[in-house]
Amino acid sequence: MQSKKPSLPRLSLAACCAAACWLGATSAQAALPQPVLWSSAQMASADLRIEHLTPANYRTRFTASATVQSPSGLLRSLSALDAARSRLKVAQSGLQLALMQAERDQGLFEAGQNVALAEVQQAQAAAEQARAEVDSARAAVDVAQAQLTAQLGTALASQLSRQTALRQAILNGSELIVDLTLPPGRALHQTAQVELHIPGSQRTVHARVIGPAAAASSQLQGWREVLIAPAAPGLMPGLELVAEVQSARAQSGVRLPSSSVVWTDGKGVVFVATAAEGKARHFTARKVSTAWPLHGGYVQPGWGAVDVVTRGAGLVLTPPPKPHALPAVGGDDD
Repeated sequence: MQSKKPSLPRLSLAACCAAACWLGATSAQAALPQPVLWSSAQMASADLRIEHLTPANYRTRFTASATVQSPSGLLRSLSALDAARSRLKVAQSGLQLALMQAERDQGLFEAGQNVALAEVQQAQAAAEQARAEVDSARAAVDVAQAQLTAQLGTALASQLSRQTALRQAILNGSELIVDLTLPPGRALHQTAQVELHIPGSQRTVHARVIGPAAAASSQLQGWREVLIAPAAPGLMPGLELVAEVQSARAQSGVRLPSSSVVWTDGKGVVFVATAAEGKARHFTARKVSTAWPLHGGYVQPGWGAVDVVTRGAGLVLTPPPKPHALPAVGGDDD
């Protein structure tokens, strides 16, 4: 009689996925240091400091490279555009007069007045020539506008065409054009706040965001934006500046001081303290993100109030120390 092999239960795909997720979560949790219990005497011996950190509103900040542009190219482009627009106006006036003359001669000819057919045809030809001159002048305006847009970018070119005051301010030097090159992966919102640091001083100048630039920098690879900044002492075309970009919207989070962050297995963690019996504390490792550095620490968006070891955090990775014994009072040598 042939014995049957015991059959193994078959798991569904959903069960396998759930098991894999559980194993992944378990392994990730296991990679963190295990929770430990320290007595008050051990904490005092190691000189641990535990701080109660509460959430606050912070704005993301990062630095970028800025270049003050010379207005000479803009002056040439604007001059070419103005000249093309003037030619267009002259051509349009000439066309209007030519059409009126052709219409007058045609009316007199049809009324039998002293106007020959040749004069009518000559007036019509002049009107056609004037129309061609208008088309040519309009094409020149389009070319000059396209060159200006290619040089400045659509955002700034559009504002210059609509805001006469801004254009005049740039032409007389009271406003400066600044190109801002963002670090890779960074974006700039229209309402972001940008401060330009003037070299050799502690002063900053606030610049407002206009929009995307016409092209990226040939030296620094990254998204480029156009800014407008007021002229100030120490700020002149050709300067390379450091710009500090701050988001317009604040975000709630807990700022962890860098002294509270320790590194284990390539991960940054802090030790969260919770109460135990008496004055003892449990210390549980919690993974942190270093993506938002701020004022010598790291902001953790979405965290609530928490007690964190801010001094001696690295000691929590080691076994708790033995409390120092107090010196004996009295003795045989008295």
